[in-house]
Amino acid sequence: MGEDYFGRIRSVYTRLNSLFFKYENEVLGALMATLSRENYLLVGPPGTAKTTLVYALSKLLNAKWFYRQLTRFTDLEEILGPINIAKLLDGKVERIYANSIIESEFALLDEIFNASSAILNTLLSILNERVVYDGEKVVPVKTWTVFGASNRIPDEEELQALYDRFPLRVFTEWVSPDDTEPLIIKGWELRMDLERMEPLATMDDVQAVNKIITQYVYEHIKDISKVISPMVANYVEHIPISNRTRVKVPMYVATYLMLHGIDIGNTELSPSLLMVGTIKVLRYLVSNKDQLNEYYSFATVHMPEDLLRLSELLSEAKALINNEVYDEARQRLRDARELLDQVRGKWDATMVKLYSNELSELEELLKRLEDALAGNRR
Repeated sequence: MGEDYFGRIRSVYTRLNSLFFKYENEVLGALMATLSRENYLLVGPPGTAKTTLVYALSKLLNAKWFYRQLTRFTDLEEILGPINIAKLLDGKVERIYANSIIESEFALLDEIFNASSAILNTLLSILNERVVYDGEKVVPVKTWTVFGASNRIPDEEELQALYDRFPLRVFTEWVSPDDTEPLIIKGWELRMDLERMEPLATMDDVQAVNKIITQYVYEHIKDISKVISPMVANYVEHIPISNRTRVKVPMYVATYLMLHGIDIGNTELSPSLLMVGTIKVLRYLVSNKDQLNEYYSFATVHMPEDLLRLSELLSEAKALINNEVYDEARQRLRDARELLDQVRGKWDATMVKLYSNELSELEELLKRLEDALAGNRR
């Protein structure tokens, strides 16, 4: 039963990755947040496609979305909807919720930390409880996922509670100058594709997948926790993570694995899969960009031994080439090429897919070093 749901959601994931240039982390985080019914924060300078990503996701899921850029002068009516004047004339204070955040399935709040205190207080209940306290009424909010966008991390004390309501975070940057040409080409393709984009799945699929994964995690939480808890505990010694967020890590891990081809409920989540999934999702739980270096160190230490050895061989070869010790460098590269071929041959398809980025990066480095050595034959 889950396969159709899973397949359609994965097609959305694949399509988003094909649309954007070097945006894999941002795309993955957006899908993880959506399937976990979680809030997701994109931090980065203007012009890094944050708004476009949420817009494309909403189109591919045929979801009703709400967008506002927040300032100190944004008032509640812009978020919750205007007062119904006809009712007000009858002495009743009611809002028109149509086209407000209350009636949306996705909400993107741009420059969220610039909002007024009144807006921020309203957002806390939306982010945490999916309700709005409007006067004496408690109004359920239909919003499934709230996306926040900001060019800064808040350091004000009064904003820390709001910041913690976005446990999944990604820090995005402008691409490097060397990538300008492919960026321009991909940007124009994206611009045209957005206009003719058709849905590949629905919010019903999202809700079905969420239900399947939630039920699976609940039924297997003791086994899952036994595997991932030591790793998370080790991680939080370096990077603090709140209790609220730690409890949600199993859901994020299962969602990550589903997006990478694991049929949750039909495939046993082995300890090795759970460990890889945990390593991968922890990058989304850092509080600031500086902590990413801590994450990378943690992820490197916990890489499979074959990848660690491959990385060491390439580092040694690079140092030898720089010191013009070409014969020994050549042997290191031969060993690295042999090990890389062995990894691709002996690893199962799932592990190769989960570490596809790392394998591709190591293979690119290997090729560059081989080319450099070829230019210095002696």
